[in-house]
Amino acid sequence: MNKPNKSPQRLPSAPAYPKKTTGSEAAASIRKQANGWSEQKRAEMFEQGMRMIYGGTGPATAKVRP
Repeated sequence: MNKPNKSPQRLPSAPAYPKKTTGSEAAASIRKQANGWSEQKRAEMFEQGMRMIYGGTGPATAKVRP
């Protein structure tokens, strides 16, 4: 009688990813540019990003149901 094989199955090797892609080069370029920003410019860009994500330009107001 044969004993069952208890060793785990081998998974295929991880895919080989390229070291450089268009996206990684663009991100490196943006980081290099952003490293020269002042604190004021960083704050402005943060506010602009928050407006893009959450919408609106002013404080949020809730509508109250009667």
